[in-house]
Amino acid sequence: MNMQQNNRWFWVVTIALLGALHVPGTADEDIESFFQSFREKRDQVGALQADFVQRTFLPDEVLTTEGVLYYSRPRRIMFATEEPERVILVDGRRGYEYDAEIRQITIFDIEDHPRANIFFLGFDDDTEALREAYDVQLMITHDARGRYGIKIEPRHDTDDAVYFMEVNLFLRDEDFLPYRIHIVNDEESQVYIDIEDIVPSETPDLDKARVFVPPNVKVIENDAVVDTVTGEGRYFPAKDSDHRLTEQELPEPNNP
Repeated sequence: MNMQQNNRWFWVVTIALLGALHVPGTADEDIESFFQSFREKRDQVGALQADFVQRTFLPDEVLTTEGVLYYSRPRRIMFATEEPERVILVDGRRGYEYDAEIRQITIFDIEDHPRANIFFLGFDDDTEALREAYDVQLMITHDARGRYGIKIEPRHDTDDAVYFMEVNLFLRDEDFLPYRIHIVNDEESQVYIDIEDIVPSETPDLDKARVFVPPNVKVIENDAVVDTVTGEGRYFPAKDSDHRLTEQELPEPNNP
């Protein structure tokens, strides 16, 4: 994995995940009961919209970003910020990163591996794949908004690359949707994401979880220039989410 791909993974994980006290020794049957309830509650959520505030704590500074997130079944999640104007969208096993400042949208494949399910953590109901790839533990948070939380750590019995040290999720009682995420990237960097004004819906809404890209924006797919947005602009993903762009030679720009 090259540096650009590594940074992208960190960025997606940082905004796509949602501290609490870990309760050691929780009985296995309690955990199984919790995840059964988790799946049942999530079956009622077809889509949602919410606001979020992300604070990244670095050794010498704290970075604060605000934005909006959208989630829709079957497996699409999008985070959009205004300053900087940037969008990360994950649609199944494809990712989209739009950066307005450099006028570029990058499309990339997400490896077909159980750990990729962490992109949807806190919103999806696929707990089995998540537990296959990570050490997942139940937490008791003692918060008025929700009693339970989930702690996720990379497994140490594999040779897989590690992209964070731990993730803690705080979950609302009524639907187990996350209202706070705490990510420990490494010993010098951690992230808190507070999610507010969550509006769930029983009906999926894939159209809302799409990014509009204006004209004259380059389209990069898996590190190759494949297109330039023309006309009045374009939405990503296309209505047909299986749409794939084809690499092509672009004409040289006209000299002034």
